[in-house]
Amino acid sequence: RGHQWGTWQLVQLLERAAERVERRLPGGRLSVGEISAQSGGHLDGHRSHHSGRDVDIGFYMTDGQGRPYEAFAFADFGGNGVGLGSNSMLRFDDARNWELIGKLVADGDARVQHIFISGALERRLLREGRRRGAPRAVLDRASRVMSEPAHHPHRNHFHVRVYCNPRERPRCVDRGPFHEWYPGVPPRGE
Repeated sequence: RGHQWGTWQLVQLLERAAERVERRLPGGRLSVGEISAQSGGHLDGHRSHHSGRDVDIGFYMTDGQGRPYEAFAFADFGGNGVGLGSNSMLRFDDARNWELIGKLVADGDARVQHIFISGALERRLLREGRRRGAPRAVLDRASRVMSEPAHHPHRNHFHVRVYCNPRERPRCVDRGPFHEWYPGVPPRGE
């Protein structure tokens, strides 16, 4: 619908993350949903996505035989990693989804503020990160930014938000939380 406009910082982060997943676990493809309208502003169906710093990312998934599966739409998953409803033949790809999250939270250029995902899928990802031997700092950061918002369980995609690029302030305004990796000094009163 023409809502794939993002900041340079966010778009570059997505490219680096997709490249990392492909390099480490070939065969999957990153599925990017809505980001923002070209001129920003309200998008129907979203509480955010106003400034090109928010993106919806479809989950990496596999078919019943473990082969990467490219869905034509986001698919809902239960906490057991099995697709819900008509997607029951699909599986949440723990390995690729963890590689994605690991890169998103460890990136040094684009600093992730939030990753919305269902609590059950978040727990799967953190288990996978521990299983794969992820550094403690990456696991800690992932556990701090991932959460399930009350208004939407996020069982079919990640919602990722990055902080403003310091060069775009004060035109771009961040709101809390301000993690210790926040680039610069948090705005006063926050």
